[in-house]
Amino acid sequence: MAALTVIDLGRREYAEMVALQERLAELRLEGSVGDLLLLLEHPPTYTLGRRSEPSDLLHDSGWYEERGIAICETPRGGKVTYHGPGQLVAYPIVDLRGVGAQPSGADRVDVAGFVAALEQSMSGALAEWGLATGRIEGLTGLWVDDDRPDRADFEGADAASAAPGLARGSIRKIGSIGLKIRRGVSTHGLSINVSCNLDPFDWINSCGIEACRATSIAAELGEEGPSVAAVGAAVAGRLADGLGLKTTEGRAAEIDLTEAQRVDSVA
Repeated sequence: MAALTVIDLGRREYAEMVALQERLAELRLEGSVGDLLLLLEHPPTYTLGRRSEPSDLLHDSGWYEERGIAICETPRGGKVTYHGPGQLVAYPIVDLRGVGAQPSGADRVDVAGFVAALEQSMSGALAEWGLATGRIEGLTGLWVDDDRPDRADFEGADAASAAPGLARGSIRKIGSIGLKIRRGVSTHGLSINVSCNLDPFDWINSCGIEACRATSIAAELGEEGPSVAAVGAAVAGRLADGLGLKTTEGRAAEIDLTEAQRVDSVA
C-alpha cells in the first residue's frame, strides 16, 4: 500500500507555504517525493482566491493592518477566507493519478472524488468529538446545522433549503476547502476552525456567502475541545483511508524546512 507522509509544520507564514507547495508539487510530478499531507497553522491572514472580488473585503487594507491581519493573494480556487492561530490547515500534495478511480480520457483525474474524500475526512474527524457536520450543495465547505443533529441529515441539503438557516444563524460554517490542481497534483486544501478567534470572519464577505456565520469546534462544544494537533491527526488518518493510502510520519527537515522558520519558534 502506498504511503501518505504526514508532516506537522507548526505555525508558518502563508507566503512561505505557497512557495513550498509549488516546489513540492514539482518534486511530486518528478517522482522525487511521494504523496504528502502538511499540517499547520497560519498567523492571522486573509487569502484571496482566484474568484475573489474587491467587495469581499469589507474594510480597506489599512484597517486590517491595524488589527495585525495580512492580506495575500493565492492561486487556489474560491474566494476570500481567513486563516489564524487555532485553525487547522491541511495541504495535501497528492498525485491524483494514483488514487481512487480514474476517469476515462487522457490526463484526466477525479477531482470531484478527491474533494469528496476531503469533505468526508473532515466530517468523520469532527464526529469523533460528537459534532455532526456535512456539505450543502451549492455552498463550499463544511457546515453545522442546529436542525441536522446527525451527519446523515445533510443528505440532500442545498443552498435553497439552507437560506433561512443561514439568515438566522442556525447554519454555521466550520471548515473550508480550496484547491489547485496542476497536471494531476493537488496543492492547497482544507481548513477547520478548532479554537480560533472567529471575529475576523465577520470582517469579510466570507467565501463570497452573505450572512455566512463562522463557528469552531470550541464554540460548538462549549467546553475545552481537542487541540489542533489532535484534529489534524484525525483528519490525516481518515483522508489516508479514503484515498487507499497508509499514513507515515515525516519531519520538516525532509522537505528542507527548519524549526527556526516556524512563526511560533522560540529559536
